[in-house]
Amino acid sequence: MNDIVIENLCKKHRNKNILNDVSFKATQGEIIAFLGPNGAGKSSTLRILLGLDYPLSGIATFGGKRYMEFDRPLRDVGAVFDGLGGVPSRTINTHLKIVALSNQITKSRIDEVLKMTELYEKRFSKLGTLSLGEGQRLGLASALLGDPQYLVLDEPTNGLDPLC
Repeated sequence: MNDIVIENLCKKHRNKNILNDVSFKATQGEIIAFLGPNGAGKSSTLRILLGLDYPLSGIATFGGKRYMEFDRPLRDVGAVFDGLGGVPSRTINTHLKIVALSNQITKSRIDEVLKMTELYEKRFSKLGTLSLGEGQRLGLASALLGDPQYLVLDEPTNGLDPLC
C-alpha cells in the first residue's frame, strides 16, 4: 500500500479545464513520467499531489495519506519544482541546514546529499550565484535530504549539464 494514487482529478483555471478526470497509480519501484505540451496540466497534477493546489474534485495520496497528513513530510516525500526557493544571500550549506531543521533531519545528512549531487565543494557559495544546473542539483539535494520513500520531480533535467 505504498502506491502514489491520483484518482479522478479535475481542476479548472479561469473557467478552463486544466485537468479532466486524471487517474493513475504508481507502485513501489516505478518511475512515472508526464509528457505533454505546456499547459497540459503536468505541473498542476504534481502541485495537487503535494498539497500546493486544490482540485475541483478527486484525490491524490502517498500510501493512502495526503501530503499534508505527514508529520515530517521531507522524511517521506522529496519534491523539486522550478526555482531555488531560498534567500539568494544564504549559502547552500545554511539553506540545507534550515530545511533539515524543519523536519528534524540530522546535519550529517547534509554532507551526504551535497556529495551525491556534486555540490559539496560549493557548499559555502551563495544561492544567488548558482547556475541553473547548480540550482537544480540543490533542489535535488533538498528533496533527498530526508531520505524519502517518494520523489516528485517537476522538470528534473531542466538546466542540468550532461556528464562527459
